[in-house]
Amino acid sequence: MKDIKVIPVYLPQFHTIPENDEWWGKGFTEWVNVKSAQPLFEGHNQPRIPLNHNYYDLNDVETLKWQCKLAKEYGIYGFCMYHYWFNGHM
Repeated sequence: MKDIKVIPVYLPQFHTIPENDEWWGKGFTEWVNVKSAQPLFEGHNQPRIPLNHNYYDLNDVETLKWQCKLAKEYGIYGFCMYHYWFNGHM
């Protein structure tokens, strides 16, 4: 089992982009969805609030450095970066 490498899927929708502003309203990110989550049953822990209310912005290079440091600390080998393709550009 030592050869198994942990590589989580990294969804980068935690920053604003012009397409989301146009389609969903100015300032939309996945944090909007996270904050508006509602419990579906008794004991359901929703919304899930990030530690220290850290609704980070992936446009901030320091955020990416912080996440890479955490990943290294906890044995994450790398990330599978998900991205969107809009009419010929990422």
